[in-house]
Amino acid sequence: MNARGRAFELLPSTIFATAAIIGVLAALQPVVAVAAAAGVIVAYVVFNDLAMGFAVLAFLSFLDTLSSGSLSPAKGVGLLLVVAWLGHFSVGGRGQRDFFAEHSHLTWVLIAFIGWGTVSLLWATQLGPGLASLSRYAPNMLLLPIAYTAMRTRRDLALVLGAIVLGAIVAASFGILQPADPTEVVEGSRATGTIGDPNELAAVLLVGLALGAGFLVGRGRSPLMRLAAALAVPLCAAGVFLSLSRGGLVALGALLIAGTVFAGRWRLAITAMLVAVAVGGIVYFTELAPLPARERVTSANGGSGRTDLWTVGWRMVQAHPVTGVGIGNFPAVSANYVLQPGATQRADLIFSSAPKVTHNTYLEVMAEMGVPGLLLFVAAIVTCMGCALKAARIWARRGQASAEALARSVFLGLVGMLSADFFISDMFSKLLWVMLALGPAMLAIARSESEEQPLKASAGQSPEASATVASS
Repeated sequence: MNARGRAFELLPSTIFATAAIIGVLAALQPVVAVAAAAGVIVAYVVFNDLAMGFAVLAFLSFLDTLSSGSLSPAKGVGLLLVVAWLGHFSVGGRGQRDFFAEHSHLTWVLIAFIGWGTVSLLWATQLGPGLASLSRYAPNMLLLPIAYTAMRTRRDLALVLGAIVLGAIVAASFGILQPADPTEVVEGSRATGTIGDPNELAAVLLVGLALGAGFLVGRGRSPLMRLAAALAVPLCAAGVFLSLSRGGLVALGALLIAGTVFAGRWRLAITAMLVAVAVGGIVYFTELAPLPARERVTSANGGSGRTDLWTVGWRMVQAHPVTGVGIGNFPAVSANYVLQPGATQRADLIFSSAPKVTHNTYLEVMAEMGVPGLLLFVAAIVTCMGCALKAARIWARRGQASAEALARSVFLGLVGMLSADFFISDMFSKLLWVMLALGPAMLAIARSESEEQPLKASAGQSPEASATVASS
């Protein structure tokens, strides 16, 4: 293990054996060999440096359309991260950060959420969807302790946030290169980028927009990173507009309001930047966008059936306010709640071979797991966002402007994404849990720097030099 306590050495014999196997595969199945080689490289990166592996996962969360089966690249890297983290955590010494001990309240919230979801299987109509949901919640929640162990310095934080900005640039660029049809607006013609869904594209691009703004106003990183951030802001804004996502535009407004409140010393700069984005959107939809696109974003039209799904979800909550219908079981039982007093226009979304989900993250959690499940879910979110704000305040007191800007941008990115989640069922989003995991990790970094600085000062090192060392 290296000096940073995070590397695993690979034996030369293992490398030679792997190279031989890949060589044989290259002769028989070249495509499989290329995929195997890429997997080996990624595995080495993950096991050698958990922070780098976490950054790779954050980037791949923008490439959902690469999924060719049940195991996507992001899920594969996530599995490697869990294995590597278990290894690091099991052999770590006393200096190893312990998320479970240092954030015991948050740990119990996550355990209670998974436990309540497991108990809800007792009354769930279908067991399979419930187990599938648990198998998605649990790995995502493990990202919190993994990030806590992996991210130990501001270098690690910048690495992960830079990977997210890069992923947002790629997703937005694909969306811009494949814009909506200028004469007709249907689901298949809206910009989806590398995400595969226009509404989810808008949600993740709001994260890229906020982080890009954070890198720009912080001015504490390399010129290349600032250039990437300068590209990310307009590209992400354009991607949100071309997605024609009404929920994304509403969330952009929420991000604008939050920026005027939580941007700290950059309140005016962030507000001006977001206002410029909003004005650009107004100009696009009033002067440049084709008529079908304008009509889509200016007319609610029942949210394309979304309000009917919300009606069904609320009926579930009224019928089972405490227990819910069982984790993962909204699509399985939604048909039972259609033929009740109150008109629904899009029953076809429910009476089909593939019934739709609620299209509201919070309502779906509450419909499936009752009010207790929603309270636990929201408690985890609020705690992580609170950690990000605490980290920003610590760095503000120490005069670390660039780190403070990144912490505030993480908070604002979560505000944008969580606002968009009122219009989509996005509780399993890898990027959402990556962003939530950054809160406790950032707070640990900020606190460790605060503890180290007085020690260095007492040893005769100036505060300015201490801050320089802490940010390196």
